[in-house]
Amino acid sequence: MAKNIYIPEKIFLLPLLYAFLIREDRAEVKLTKDTSYIFAANHNSHIDEFVLMPPVVLRTAKVTHFFADRKHWFEGKLPFRFLAWRFQAIPIDRGKGSAEAALKRGVELLEKGDNVIIYPEGTRGEGIHLTRGKVGVAKLALWSGRPVVPVGVWGTHRIMPKGVHFPRVRRIVRIRVGKPMTFGEYRGRKDDPATLREITDRIMVEIGRLIDEPYDPSRLSPRDAEEREKKVDIEANEFKVD
Repeated sequence: MAKNIYIPEKIFLLPLLYAFLIREDRAEVKLTKDTSYIFAANHNSHIDEFVLMPPVVLRTAKVTHFFADRKHWFEGKLPFRFLAWRFQAIPIDRGKGSAEAALKRGVELLEKGDNVIIYPEGTRGEGIHLTRGKVGVAKLALWSGRPVVPVGVWGTHRIMPKGVHFPRVRRIVRIRVGKPMTFGEYRGRKDDPATLREITDRIMVEIGRLIDEPYDPSRLSPRDAEEREKKVDIEANEFKVD
C-alpha cells in the first residue's frame, strides 16, 4: 500500500534529499516487512521530518506517521502543514495533557500495521547533544509490543539549527538506522515508572551510539529545565513560612 501512496516522494523528493542534504543513509540490519515499527530518533531541527520520513518509509514500504506539535505542524507555515497532512501526523498539544491520547492513537496505528516515528527527547535539542528522553517511547513500545528501531540523525542541527527559519543547503546529513529493540522481558510492567525509565534510557543510549554522542539522562532540554525551575519556585512558595 505504502509503495503506491508514496510514489511522488520516491520520484521527486528522495532524489532531491540525496542530492542536496543527505550524505549517508545506512542501516545496520535489513528490516523485515512482517511487522510495524516504532522509529525513535534524536531531534535537532524542524527539517528532521523532511530528511527522515522518506528513507524510513521506503525502507519498510509502510504507511508512516510522526508525532507533531499541533501549533507548529497543523497551524504553522504551509510546508509543515502539508507534511503533517501528507503523512497523517499525530497531533500533540503542548502543555495540555494530550500526550497519553496521542500515544494511544499511535498504538492504534501500529496495531493497524503502520509505522510511527517518535522523538523521545520531546523537543529539539541544542546542537547535537542529547537530552533526557521522555518515557512516552517506552509506553508506546510496551503498550503495542512492537519493536523500537533507534535512529541517529546528524547534520540537521547545522543545516537548520534552533532559531533559524530557513535551511542552508549542505549535503552533510547522516542517517544511521540501528537494530530493532524488543522489550518482551518487561511484559506485565507497563506502568512501572522505573521500567519506563530504564527502557527509555536504553533506547537513548543506542541513539547516542549511532551519532557518536554520549547520553546523559541528567541533561534536561531547555524547556524541561525551565519547567523544573517553575515547579521548584511554586513548591518553595507553597511551603514558605511568613
